[in-house]
This record gives sequence, C-alpha cells and structure tokens, in this order.
Amino acid sequence: MRLTQREKLLAVASTSVVVAWALYALAIKPTAARVETLRRILPEKQLELEQLRAKSTEYTQLSSSLANLHSKIASQDPAFELLPFLESLIDQHKIAQNVVYMKPHTLQPEGDYSETIVEIRLENVQLSQLVDFLSKVESSDILATTKTLHIQRHVTDDGLLDSTVEIHNARLIQTHMARN
Repeated sequence: MRLTQREKLLAVASTSVVVAWALYALAIKPTAARVETLRRILPEKQLELEQLRAKSTEYTQLSSSLANLHSKIASQDPAFELLPFLESLIDQHKIAQNVVYMKPHTLQPEGDYSETIVEIRLENVQLSQLVDFLSKVESSDILATTKTLHIQRHVTDDGLLDSTVEIHNARLIQTHMARN
C-alpha cells in the first residue's frame, strides 16, 4: 500500500497532535497542578514550621526550668518546715499581732513531691509591712511562693488592710529520698 505525500503529511500531523496531547495530559497538566498546589501550601507549611520551632524553643525552656525546679526542690533541707519559717518572718516584720490565724495544709499529688500550704489571715496591717513580708518570702533561699493574695481595705481605717495569703512550698517525699 502506497501513501501519497498528502496522506503521509496528514498521518505525521495527526501523530504529532496525539503525542503532544498525550504529553500535555500525562506530564504538563499534572506538573502544573502540582506546582500550583505547592505555591498554595508552601507558605502555610512554612508558617507551621515557624510556629513549631517557637513551640520547640518554649518547650526546651520549660523543660530546663522544670529540671531547675526539681533540683531546687531536691537540694532543699529535708528537715525544713514552712510554718516555723513563716512564723519567724512574721516576728521579724513585727506583724504577729496582726495575724488572725495560720492554717497549714499538706497536699500530696501523685509522684515524688508534696506541697505544704500555709494560709495566713492578717488584719489591720499596713501595705508596706505586707509587701516587705511577701518580698522576704519570695526572695528567701527556700522554695516558697505566694500563690494567692486577697487584699481589702480595713472597715474602719483606710490606711490599713485586711489580707489572706496562701504560701506554698514543694518538697520531695521522704520515702523517695530514702530510696535514693
């Protein structure tokens, strides 16, 4: 069978069109769609990566802080008692006459640590006395923190305050220390 020049040209053109269409359908169109998807998703993923890096840095800092806290708690004198310590601070700041009550509580959450809480009710105390007392608690070598502080003006004298303070101290449980 012999094809004419025109038929050969038509066959080559048809084959070229089919090959070009197949190349477009199988390679160019999917690649273009993938590039467009990547252009849309890449900024979102970069933002997520930046947020993840920030969270990772925050986690590292928190982990380091927690390790420091554990070492501080472990280095605290096992014979330390929060209530006598607070009583001596109250005497030093001359506010013993302002103490209505001091209630110690001990919480023992799961794990190797317990927490001593002392609730102190003060009446007719000056702001400067209260601030000095709380500053001394926070700046002491022991691991004591002021968790709650409720202040209100005294009913009869506006220069005086009534206050309820909760001071917490964490410590290792004695049985854990005996095991090590």
